[in-house]
Amino acid sequence: MKKIFYLGLVLLLSSCAVSIGNSKKPLPQNSLSFKIEKKVIMFDFGELDYISDDKKYGRIVFSSPQITKSIVNSGTVVGYVQRPANDENPERWSQLPQFSAGQDDPTYVYFSFGEGIIRISLQSATSIESAAEYFKDKKLKFIISN
Repeated sequence: MKKIFYLGLVLLLSSCAVSIGNSKKPLPQNSLSFKIEKKVIMFDFGELDYISDDKKYGRIVFSSPQITKSIVNSGTVVGYVQRPANDENPERWSQLPQFSAGQDDPTYVYFSFGEGIIRISLQSATSIESAAEYFKDKKLKFIISN
């Protein structure tokens, strides 16, 4: 039994040594090259296009011809909402999605995208109205990458 244990231990340690030795070799260069293109588009949040009867969901849809089928299939879109400057802070941008717990009714604000569109959605267990009011004068920034 001891012989099997020592044989197993030797095999285990020797395989680790081979793996450690291989880690020092450079990785082969990828033969593919990518040209990364970024586009920045901005919108004013404004009024919602749709609000459900129970006021728990609302959305606004922006036309975005910059989002092509290629972007949908293999690219990405990152969204931000403006935080305007005030006496205590400079202007800054917060990445979507956002959970707005500071308003009267906690609301989740998120976005989705498809070919030619960006949809901003607001969802709450109670009401989206206070969040819609808060966001309506904010700017939205989207960075589109292939």
